[in-house]
Amino acid sequence: MTINYAIERVDVDEAQLASWRGSIDGRKLNLAGPCPVCAHDTGQEVDQEFTALAAGAQRRQLAVSMACACSQPHPGQPDGADGCGRHWSCTTTTGADGQVTLSPLADPQLTAAADALREARATQLANLRSTAEKWIGGVTGLFGLFSLAGVITSRSTVTNLAPGWQAVIAIVAAASVTLAGLAVFWIYRAAYGWPVTRAIADNDELLNWYAAREAAPHVQAGYLRDGVRAAGGALAALMMTAGLLWFAPQQQPAVPMVKVTLTNGSQVCGTLLPATPGATLVRRSSDGTAVDITPGSIAALTVVAAC
Repeated sequence: MTINYAIERVDVDEAQLASWRGSIDGRKLNLAGPCPVCAHDTGQEVDQEFTALAAGAQRRQLAVSMACACSQPHPGQPDGADGCGRHWSCTTTTGADGQVTLSPLADPQLTAAADALREARATQLANLRSTAEKWIGGVTGLFGLFSLAGVITSRSTVTNLAPGWQAVIAIVAAASVTLAGLAVFWIYRAAYGWPVTRAIADNDELLNWYAAREAAPHVQAGYLRDGVRAAGGALAALMMTAGLLWFAPQQQPAVPMVKVTLTNGSQVCGTLLPATPGATLVRRSSDGTAVDITPGSIAALTVVAAC
């Protein structure tokens, strides 16, 4: 009987799975048997990761979704497609001796999880490559933030400010770059996800993976909200940095210390103070007295680091 190609789910029973066989090869579960609809030989290779248990070998059950991949032609079969188009689910049980047996699967949640995993495996490489290409733009933008921060807080503008304000501007600028980086990371992660390798070797791990997949929209929405908030915080910190550069007080020049040698041989050492034209006023370091020195009595005047 000729079986037309059709993409549809079919239910299988014990009799249809009786001739199926399975084996473990490293971390792969190899299944082979006749398609329950077209009866042609087909098979499935399921990637697994096993963890050695100190308590000894145990029976492991894993729900598997399989699709016919026979090499026989079927009317209506698209170009490049294999099999008759039917897919089905079953439970594989791996015994302590490594033997694999198959049985029908009746749990609808496990059926949905197995179908989702089969579809994800078929597209995982293409999705990973596509995501990697899109992340290039995010990484480029992240490194661009450092040049932006450097333009705003150039050395020449910061060094003219008082030391305390320099520290404040450095902290605010660092916060701006950090928040902008987090914004880029979170928003790109919300848009394109993050590659994660999962071990799915039994039904518990399959259900955990499926639960995480179902919760992904909520998780990704959280990343998007956090990214937008971080972007707003980065913009606010950037504006604060620019405002501080404009309005922070300039660093006052250091008052010079001088040693004045008078014509009578005496010396006055202290801080040079503003004075009226034609006079020199020095605050003596020894007692704090302001000494008014006329220009004609000065034999020498030397700038010193300390008195």
